[in-house]
Amino acid sequence: MPDDWLGYDWLCQQLADTDAQLRQVMVPLSQVITRPGLALQTLSDLSEVLPADIAHYLQLAQDVSEDEQRAHSYEWQALVVENAPLRVNLNGHLVSAPADFYNSLLERQIQPGRPIVQIIGVDVS
Repeated sequence: MPDDWLGYDWLCQQLADTDAQLRQVMVPLSQVITRPGLALQTLSDLSEVLPADIAHYLQLAQDVSEDEQRAHSYEWQALVVENAPLRVNLNGHLVSAPADFYNSLLERQIQPGRPIVQIIGVDVS
């Protein structure tokens, strides 16, 4: 997800001049589940990972190489220089975008009587 990606880039930048060893845990957002029955589980984001599954994912942690950490640090630096109001994951690439990037998509969803919060998915509870 873009926010996870940005956070990872930011963290790599913060740790760039330290001796800290960074480890990462890759959590697949889509995976085959075999118990209790065969199914394809697809998560919208990391908040949907069940607490009981976290220990399993932690066992899969891997060291991040200095080169990978440096590359993500450079990506963060480039994004800071661009200073765009919005970052989006577009076809698998994190890109800077203008503030009105989603306007045309949202405008097509506007219908008389339909609350705006339903269109943009805001939880107002």
